[in-house]
Amino acid sequence: MLSAVVVLTVAVECSAETVTGRALARVLPGANRFVRRMDPFPHYLGYTTVDGHLMGAAFLTTEVVPDESWGYRDRIATLVGVDTRGRITGVTVLSEFESPRYTKGLLSDGSWFLRQFEDKDARDGFVLRDDVDAITGATVTSSAICRSISVGLELITEEVLDLQVRKDSAAAHLFLQHLLWQIRFIFLWIIVGLAAFAFYKKNILLRYCILGMAIAYLGILKGGGFSMNDVLTLSSLRAPVFLNTLYWYSLVAIAIASAIIAGRFYCGWLCPFGAILEVLYRVVPIEWTVSRATDSYLRAVKYVALAIILLIGLVLGGNTLASYLVGIVEPFATLFNLHGDALSWTWLILMLMCSAVISRCYCKYFCPLGALFELVSAAASYLRLRVFSVKLPQDNCRGCRLAEKECQMDAIGYDEIAKRPHIDGNQCFMCNTCAATCPVESRKL
Repeated sequence: MLSAVVVLTVAVECSAETVTGRALARVLPGANRFVRRMDPFPHYLGYTTVDGHLMGAAFLTTEVVPDESWGYRDRIATLVGVDTRGRITGVTVLSEFESPRYTKGLLSDGSWFLRQFEDKDARDGFVLRDDVDAITGATVTSSAICRSISVGLELITEEVLDLQVRKDSAAAHLFLQHLLWQIRFIFLWIIVGLAAFAFYKKNILLRYCILGMAIAYLGILKGGGFSMNDVLTLSSLRAPVFLNTLYWYSLVAIAIASAIIAGRFYCGWLCPFGAILEVLYRVVPIEWTVSRATDSYLRAVKYVALAIILLIGLVLGGNTLASYLVGIVEPFATLFNLHGDALSWTWLILMLMCSAVISRCYCKYFCPLGALFELVSAAASYLRLRVFSVKLPQDNCRGCRLAEKECQMDAIGYDEIAKRPHIDGNQCFMCNTCAATCPVESRKL
């Protein structure tokens, strides 16, 4: 069965990238006869059948600029039509495996995202969010399409249409614009630095300021932060171009490194969705208590979700299905991009309602990413790679159990015989609220 799924997946991918006459007619509307040429690179020339007049050329980005076509999950096959003046006449995406929760259907024909490239030529900027509007929450996808069209357009214009399009000074200016846009990822590292400082100082007020920045930057501006889709991308060994996605690589490095050296630090300090759930729980005056037996069963649910996503995405090769499931199970895109189907909106509302009365309900019971962080944390602790953990007094504990009451993840237990607290390091998300509350530990500051 596994071999059949693999064969079917390959067949679907190959057929999806087949350039048909209908697709060529969409991007070169004035032509009705097309000839494929291989020199100097694969492309199509479009003619009229009446007088054989050349109307322009078309190229497939995965053939002309394959390295520039990498999106989140795979190469994005974009067919681009160019008239004899070097202006884009049409753009259509033939094949892509991006998350539908993030792209919102904007990679289909006639969308505003694709139509904005029409009538541009190689002298235009193609700088994302300066000259081209990005799809909210899908920066890597938008950047890949924009970049592949820009580089491919310059090649087809100069080497096929024999037009002079760009001076070196203009190219340098565009590169500088692109670089300046990319270095905005530095703000992410500033947030991480502040989080590390606040953790060390056990500063709860500063932590909530950081959570606010995480909601604004990683959530609203960047579309939701780290996701299982990023894990699937890494596992498939199909990562986007480094220099074009510095924010993405920074986010991945921070999430993985923090999981190894500090457990679920990302969950407690940087996750924008978790931050909203925490604030929501603090302001809602109602609280529900989950029994110990129910709690133990519910905590296994996120591991089941993780296993299903990894099985479909990695073993069976179902990229699109895995991304769709991630978009439902992780309600980040639905919340921050305000886009989703009835099922994803229902799940989001349910998680918000439950987490308003049960502390970090989604994080404890349903988040597959949290389950992955717990597994990484456990492995890192076993291999003695974990460096940071929350500390509570042992021999001089007063037995007030204030720290246990403050724990949002119910990760603290109290040994009545030994009279000392115990922290489950894999469940703990390192907020350090317990240590800041403990009358013994807080005196050490």
